[in-house]
Amino acid sequence: MTFIIILGAAAAIYIAVLMFRLAAVALPLYAGVGISIYLIGRDFGYPASIAAGLLVGVLILVAGRALCAVLPPFYRAIVAAAFSGPAGFAGYQAAKGLAGLAIGGGYTLEALGLAGALAAAVAAWRGLGTAERNPPVRRSARHGLSPNSFLNRVG
Repeated sequence: MTFIIILGAAAAIYIAVLMFRLAAVALPLYAGVGISIYLIGRDFGYPASIAAGLLVGVLILVAGRALCAVLPPFYRAIVAAAFSGPAGFAGYQAAKGLAGLAIGGGYTLEALGLAGALAAAVAAWRGLGTAERNPPVRRSARHGLSPNSFLNRVG
C-alpha cells in the first residue's frame, strides 16, 4: 500500500513538471485541435484534418518562437502574452483537476487552480525565451576567471 502511495505521488509530480515544460505549446495545441475538429465536421476526412492540425500547430509554434527571437522587447511581450493565455487556462484546468482528487470543492480548490494558472502562464512566458539575455562574461586570459570574481579581487 505504501508503495502505491509513493508511486502515485511520483506520478503526480511528474505530471506537474510535464505540464510546466509543455506550457508554451498550449496555443499551438489548441489551434491544431480546433482546426482538426473543424475540418472533420466539414467532411474532409481524418488524415487530412490531422495533417492540417499538425501543420497549423507547428506553424504557430515556429512563428511564435521566431517572432520572440527577432522582435524588440515590447512586441515580444505581446507575443508571449498571446501564448501565456491558453497556457494559463490549461494550467488552471490541470491544477484544479489534480487538486480536486485530493480535496473537496470550495475556495481552496479555486485558489489552487488560480495558482496553477499563474505558474503555467509564467512557464509559457519563460519558455518562449522572452527574458533578456545576459551579456557574455569576459574571461581573464591569465586565470581563466571573470574580472569580477572573488579571486581576482583578493589576489
